[in-house]
Amino acid sequence: MRLITKTILYYLLVCIPLMAVVAVITLFSIKRAVNENLNETMWADAQRAKLLINSFKEPQNVVISLDSLSSIKIDTTGGKGNGYLNIFKIDAEDGEQIEYRAFRYFYPSKGTNYLITIVKPKLEEDDLIENLLDTLFITIGFLIIAFFVLNWILSRTLWKPFNKTIKELEHFELKKGTSFHFQSTSTSEFKKLNSSLEKMLEKIKRDFIVQKEFTENASHEIQTPLAVIKARIDLLLQSPNLKENEMNQMQAIENAVNKLSSLNRALLLLTKIDNNQFKETEPVDMKEVMEKTLLIYSDSFETKKIALTKTYGSGLKINMNPVLADILVGNLIQNAIRHNFEGGKIEIDVNANGFSILNTGKPLNIGASEIFERFKKNDASKESLGLGLSIVKSIAEVSGLKIKYEFRADNHIFTLSTELL
Repeated sequence: MRLITKTILYYLLVCIPLMAVVAVITLFSIKRAVNENLNETMWADAQRAKLLINSFKEPQNVVISLDSLSSIKIDTTGGKGNGYLNIFKIDAEDGEQIEYRAFRYFYPSKGTNYLITIVKPKLEEDDLIENLLDTLFITIGFLIIAFFVLNWILSRTLWKPFNKTIKELEHFELKKGTSFHFQSTSTSEFKKLNSSLEKMLEKIKRDFIVQKEFTENASHEIQTPLAVIKARIDLLLQSPNLKENEMNQMQAIENAVNKLSSLNRALLLLTKIDNNQFKETEPVDMKEVMEKTLLIYSDSFETKKIALTKTYGSGLKINMNPVLADILVGNLIQNAIRHNFEGGKIEIDVNANGFSILNTGKPLNIGASEIFERFKKNDASKESLGLGLSIVKSIAEVSGLKIKYEFRADNHIFTLSTELL
């Protein structure tokens, strides 16, 4: 959920109860004000009734309202004082219950005690309250809508520099050496954020360049002594004075040196790919690359008696570095042979959207999500360096390809596609 949406929801959760409380308080305040006004009106009517009583020559009962509810009556109970109360009466026309406000006032005059009763219907009060509440709710609703619209507009405006910073970070790619520039802003918090990010990214870039140069230089420097060691071992192996045990020991050393040399070359290749040193690209016919690679590994197919099936549909040309294309296909074919059964099969399918390589084999002992990680390899393949598929993934990324692996029905399937991006 976006921050603006979440902020507005929080405001809504706070505002609705507050508005409800305000509405209740306003309702009671209006009722109180209307009752006080009604009480004042009835008090004034009672004062006029007193004047009327004072004008009587003889005691009498008088109706003083058109609805016959307000009256002056002779009291024989000796009542005193006054008071307000609410009473309910049934309307004779429609049978509905109507609320009235009544004022009872005992007034002695010329030796006679009178009961003054002033009764006012509360219909006008209810109508007034209803109209006032309608106006109140319309006003509150308008204020809420205006508040949220204004808050949404202000939030989008105030958070615009932050969103620009996020977009800048999303487009920043360390390996490609893309530059970054954060939009200037007058908000101090965003200024501090941008400043901290600039310092952090600059440090990351410097560390990456140092690490990249170190890896590349170290790989170059290691290659020379490895070549010297290998040459010396070759000379010693040609010596006629070596015993069988010594010969076996020298052979084991040579195998270790060869593996170390292969590892060094693989790491150097990964470093060059990560450093984007294979910038020259051209349309590469993947069918030609596939055929050339299969010819190189033809002996391996015969040795393991692997059945090969090729399906070439529409021509597939990928704009990429031709050297990387050879390495990509070579690593995939070599992986398909290494992890295959003797007498297994390999199926190659090339179409306009990409290509796939299927090979039979045992399930891996590592997760499918780990297969492209460096130095992750199946236990059954100890001769592998664990870098071949990492190189494949790196080449796919720099070449704009999407790579997918799945194991289905005892088949390992690698799919490289241009349309999945």
